[in-house]
Amino acid sequence: MTVDGCGAPLFSVSLHGLARATARITTAAPGTPEARVADAMREHAEMASGSGRDVAALMRAVPGLLTKDGFEGVQVAALPDGRAVAVKIADGANRARVPVAAAALAWAGVDPELLTEFQGEALLGGGREVGRVRPVRSLEPVAASARA
Repeated sequence: MTVDGCGAPLFSVSLHGLARATARITTAAPGTPEARVADAMREHAEMASGSGRDVAALMRAVPGLLTKDGFEGVQVAALPDGRAVAVKIADGANRARVPVAAAALAWAGVDPELLTEFQGEALLGGGREVGRVRPVRSLEPVAASARA
């Protein structure tokens, strides 16, 4: 355990642990406190992420998705059936977090058509687009046998 700048305790959790926890909240039995939290986050996505943020847009774009970003390039996402992903961008930058999370969701089986607006932001030079931040892997789902 450590503390952040405001003195709040921080617990160490692996990406696998974050994904499992998010999946459990997402698949909680109706009426449980966990399900109420998940339902409230989905229904009021802007309250979970901030108005106009990519996290809220992603929850609105993918039916039933529960997702949350965090400090230093972390994002978790879980689908109603329990499939979940967690990403951490090593340099902590947010600009790679969104396309990597979208690619991970596509890899987990989300229809890539639902994720097109999250494929990466433009990099500008002199006011013109000179490149894009995008994952190396495509948004096409990987065959189940290749995931194992």
